[in-house]
This record gives sequence, C-alpha cells and structure tokens, in this order.
Amino acid sequence: MIRLWHRLGTGGRRDTWLLLVGLLVLFCLTANRRIEDTFNDIFYVAEPAYALAVHGTLNLDTLPAFPSFPWLIQVAGHFRSDRFPGAILLAVPFYAVFRIGEFDLWPSALAGATLTAIAIALMHRTLLTLVNRRIALGSAVVLALGTAMWSVAADGIWTEGPTMLGLALAMWGLSTGRRWAIGVGFVTAVMSRPHAGIFAVVSAIWNGVQRRWKTAIVCAIGVALGLFGVLLWNKINGNQWTLLIGSYTGRASAAVNTGANGEATSTRWGADYLYTFFSPLRGIFVYSPFLLLLLPGVVRAWRSAPTWVRSFAVGGVLYLVIQLAGNSWFGAPVFGYRLILPSLFGWTPLLTVSYQKWTARQFWSQALFAVLAAASMWWFAIGASVSARDFYVAVNDPRLYSSPGSWSVPILASVAGPWRWLAAVLLVVGVAMWLRATPEGSDPEGQRVEA
Repeated sequence: MIRLWHRLGTGGRRDTWLLLVGLLVLFCLTANRRIEDTFNDIFYVAEPAYALAVHGTLNLDTLPAFPSFPWLIQVAGHFRSDRFPGAILLAVPFYAVFRIGEFDLWPSALAGATLTAIAIALMHRTLLTLVNRRIALGSAVVLALGTAMWSVAADGIWTEGPTMLGLALAMWGLSTGRRWAIGVGFVTAVMSRPHAGIFAVVSAIWNGVQRRWKTAIVCAIGVALGLFGVLLWNKINGNQWTLLIGSYTGRASAAVNTGANGEATSTRWGADYLYTFFSPLRGIFVYSPFLLLLLPGVVRAWRSAPTWVRSFAVGGVLYLVIQLAGNSWFGAPVFGYRLILPSLFGWTPLLTVSYQKWTARQFWSQALFAVLAAASMWWFAIGASVSARDFYVAVNDPRLYSSPGSWSVPILASVAGPWRWLAAVLLVVGVAMWLRATPEGSDPEGQRVEA
C-alpha cells in the first residue's frame, strides 16, 4: 500500500488519482442500473451498444421495446436507434468486457459513471494550470458532486457525459500543449452531440486570430472529423448522408421557426432561458446556487484568463443558444438540470479563476459559497441515490414532469430514507475535511504553456 501511494505521485497528481478513484466508486454505486427506472435517451444508447458488442449488429429487432416514445428508425425492415454515435461507441467496450447474455442496463450505467469520472479528473488536471492546488481540487469536487454531473451525466449513458469527456480532453490538450488531445477531444464531443462543435469552431477562430495556426488547424480538423463521423454513422445506421435522422430531423427547423410551434418563437425562447437558470424545477441557480457567488468576479477573471479559457466560455454561451433554439428547457424528468451541462462544463475554468480572483478574497463571499456548495452537494447526494421509481412513481406528482414552479428538493427529502440523509451529511463533511487538509501550493506538473 505504501509503495502504491508513492506511485500515485505527489501534489496535484495524487489529488487527481484520489479524485478519480473516489468518483468512480461513488458514481458506480449510485448509477441507475434498473431498466424500469430509465429514460428513452439512455435506453436507445444502451441497446445499440449492447447489440454491437454482443451480436455485432445495429439491429434492435429482438431487444426489449421501450414502453413509450420509441426513438427508432426503420431500415430495410429492421429497427435501429436514432441516437448519435459518440455515446454508443463509448459504451460498446463495457458491454464487450462483461458480455452479458440478455440485454441489461447496468454495463451502460457503469459506462456513464466511468466516462463522467474521467471527465472530472481531466478537468482537475486542466484547472491545475490556472489556480492553486486547493482551489483546483475544490472546483473539481464541487463540479462533480454539487451539480447535475452526478444525478444525470453519471447516472446513465446520457450523451452529455461523453460530450463533456471530449471537451475535457480538448481543454487539457489546449492548456498543456498536447495537440493530439485537442483533436481527439473535439472529435469525441462532436460525435456525441454535433452542436458541441461550436466549442471547436470558436477555439479555431480565436487561435487563428492570434496566429496560433497549428492549434487552429487542429481544432478545425477535430470538428470536421467529428461531423464526418456522424455523417458516416448515419449512412451506415440509417442509410442517409445526414447529420440528423429520426426524431432529430425536426430540430433544425424548430431552431429557425418563429411560428406558433417553433422553439425559436421569442416568447418560448425567453421562457426557456428563464426556466433554465431560475426555474425551481430545473434552474441551475436553484440547484447549484453557489454559482451566483462566482458571477461578480467573471470580468476580472476574463482579463487574466488565457485564450482557451475565453474560447470555451464563449463556446458555452453559443452552445446554450443553439441548444435552446432547437429544444425546450425541460430536458427529461431528472433531478436537477441536464441540457445546460456542457455549457457549465465549458464555463468551469473561467468560473474557477473567478473564485480565486474575487470570491475567495472576501470572507463573507467565501463563507457563503461554502454553505451553498455544501447544500448543493447534500441534495445532489440524495437525488443521485434515490431511484426514479421512488422519486417519480411513488410520489405520483405530475408537477415534476411539467411545472417550472415545482421544487424537487422537499419531495426528494420526503422519499429518502434516514440513511441517505446521514450518508449525504457524512459525504459533505468528509469532502470539507479533505479540501481543508489540501495545501494551497501550485502543482509544478500542471503548469504548462497552452497550445
């Protein structure tokens, strides 16, 4: 054990390994492994991954059908999933390793938990290039446990987890000069959610303006290869050279349709933004209120932030604009929020610098941030451990599915057993003690020149 401890390295590297192992255990334990508790998004990513790994086909004819909203396409008399390829392909190795007989959800649940944990670990390595060791670790921990990263991305094989893994790899590459990571990261993100390519486009343009031509070219190649990968997948899977098939085909028209049913209608779009940030049902500032304590320092952080931090912050804004133009704020009946997760991930480096530049310099803001972050981790710990059946079916409250004014935390607390309350409190206390014991010094291995 002592030899293994020394092999983990020192300082920030050891923090990263401990963070990764801890999150892997926690996320895998709380991931949704029951088919009856899942949603159609997860189901139609897991099924083709299983079919490819176990039967070597994309056909889903012999697999169980989802009870409602089947997101399928029909090709040559066979049913296939219309989901994007990135998440499917990343889940394939998990089904290949475990080689289960009949289809089950748990290998894909482990995939979602693992990919999200790796994304957080890469984010931590990236943050070490920006801030001191304690703040980098604290930011990564709060991102992992105080946001819907835990209750959504790590709960199953949603496309957000693989997308953020790709973005994390690209960030790490940009911050440390590893151009291969930039390209691979953007390909992964785009193949998981094509509009995540806006992060790569902004990075390419920004680096081009600053005459970092090699980096700009790598970013452009990454988004181009990612889009081609989606086109090729849809040709093989759906016999169409197109980016959007099946239930996705109407998203582009919705994004520009200002008619009564168009998502781009000003009244609907305005409500989407309001509900995304402030709705008691899905509002990011409601479930992760500590983010509000970071906003005052954003301007100061922007002035000192490197190019890649600024480009990802702008990319996160544009990603959300595109997302809400083609889809509503709701994002499925999950605990917390979902559709804004890639944007939050892109904003995290700038918000972390904001904490160091403004929030941490005043006692009141630092103390209030700690209280709000602890509260967020408390209810996400419970939300991530309570099953969808217990939360939505047993409660039988239709407001949870549609009403923007329904706050889920009291209802969640009412169905959570006493042991979940105690476990959540112990988790928050343990995290606080770990962060308290972490030195503030910088990590020499993390200080690299951006690409």
